[in-house]
Amino acid sequence: MNNRLSPKVNILLSTYNGERFIIEQLDSLLNQTHANIKIYIRDDGSTDNTVNLIRTYPDHKKLITLSVGNNIGVIPSFLQLLPDNEGINELYAFCDQDDVWRPEKISRAVEKIMGCSEPDKILYCSRLEYVDENLKHLGYSPLPRHIGFSNAAVENIATGCTVVFGETIRKLLLKGTPSDMLMHDWWAYLIASTFGDVIYDEFPSIQYRQHDNTVTPWEPGLVKLRNLSVGFIARITMQKHKGLSSLNQAIHFIETYPDTPNDAKTIINTLIELRKNKKLWQRIKYVTHPEVKRTDPIENIFLKPLILFGWH
Repeated sequence: MNNRLSPKVNILLSTYNGERFIIEQLDSLLNQTHANIKIYIRDDGSTDNTVNLIRTYPDHKKLITLSVGNNIGVIPSFLQLLPDNEGINELYAFCDQDDVWRPEKISRAVEKIMGCSEPDKILYCSRLEYVDENLKHLGYSPLPRHIGFSNAAVENIATGCTVVFGETIRKLLLKGTPSDMLMHDWWAYLIASTFGDVIYDEFPSIQYRQHDNTVTPWEPGLVKLRNLSVGFIARITMQKHKGLSSLNQAIHFIETYPDTPNDAKTIINTLIELRKNKKLWQRIKYVTHPEVKRTDPIENIFLKPLILFGWH
């Protein structure tokens, strides 16, 4: 088939003590309607039976390339999967170890990306269906109201397990430093919103399993409000740890990529000046019509006092 119509999709999966759900995930990957795939797995120092389950998986030698390494953490582990998978007109997809992909997940991403004039600069992401450990429906992730750099500077709407991206995004990701990133998928969202484009698919093509070790848990409205309140208080009491903030990530981003367009640099430089500025009235003026916006109205409410008091 024409490579333009059916590009190879490299699925990048980092595992760590994932024996409970890894087989179900692999089954869903091999059940994709887009057949031109290759699965690259890096195990991040598992101490359970994860590696053995992968090695004995029926299609291990045919479609899966496995490497086993020391425990270096989720961001460096995913980034280590990128260098060995360069290919002309190929696409790349991040994958978690404990979800279930609907059969059309990759084919939807491929169709939308390859319909663009420069697919190598596109990052595709989609809505999530939250499910419990037994795949019982819990809810859906909110649809983003804002997509682009003004959102990426303060929030990530590109959940890693939904992300598919082109070669230019891959190369730019490799220029980043893991310690500068809050998460690798957020960094990829910053890249695409700066140097390419972002496609958001409202169809939830992933069953995002919720369990004790889920990185981004499902939060009903009242739970979200409570957790944001706790996080807001924690932010106030942890000012020595500003390296964890979205603003510092954005600062590292524009330092890493000096050719970032001026409009994006202006957004970040304004936030930097507001953090330094002791004139409260200027911050009040900014938060009445902020350039940066989060998707959730509740989260936007909590963003404003962070900026207002210079805690962003």
